[in-house]
Amino acid sequence: MSSAANRPRILQATIRNRVVVAFALAPDRVAPRLPDGLVPDTREGQAFVTLVGLQLVNLRVLGLPGPGFRRVPATELQVPVQERQAPARRGTITMQAHVPRRVVAWGARLLYDESVTVAPMQPVWREQEDSVKMTYRFDVAGREQRLRVVGETPPVMPAPDTTTHFLQNRNWRYAGGDGTLVRTHVDRPVAPVIRSREAYATVRWASVYGDPWAFLADEEPSHAFLVPDSPVTLRWRERMM
Repeated sequence: MSSAANRPRILQATIRNRVVVAFALAPDRVAPRLPDGLVPDTREGQAFVTLVGLQLVNLRVLGLPGPGFRRVPATELQVPVQERQAPARRGTITMQAHVPRRVVAWGARLLYDESVTVAPMQPVWREQEDSVKMTYRFDVAGREQRLRVVGETPPVMPAPDTTTHFLQNRNWRYAGGDGTLVRTHVDRPVAPVIRSREAYATVRWASVYGDPWAFLADEEPSHAFLVPDSPVTLRWRERMM
């Protein structure tokens, strides 16, 4: 096991209302957008790009409560990846994240070298008798962007041979914002999910994530789910190259 998995805990929290909307793509459409050292992690010959919305609660940084932050929402454009030289080491790389507070963005850039931008954001939870609707609204480039999953309750544990399990089962987080690839070990178990009935990603991809991701405007989500609640621990990062 890498020394990164044994490093001190830097962030602990509960992830609440985590929405994942995935796009299945040919690996060669994703690979050129990744930094050297990483390749797309594939399932049945397909790579994935995921748009994720989440809220961090019970946040502790370096063992101390996050100053004044009871709930920290975020949206992230992620790619499930493997290390080229160690395919068994699987995780995600966040290509771009948005958060509503400057201090949160500053902390993520400092601690994890991630690309994080400040954007007004409003998570909205709606619950009915047998379904829930979770929406993340965030404003970028003067327009509202929207990520939504409508799912059926109650939550169920995903089977190991499912795409949902594949997308959840990731113990590494990668970043390469300054050209130096780093990895962080993530302690986050596979958790029960609310299965998606409807999923939407109403996003101006080129304006929000840049021209390299503009092609997602022509893609429809292939898979989506909602994780109501799961613990997470991030450790000190480790430089790879």
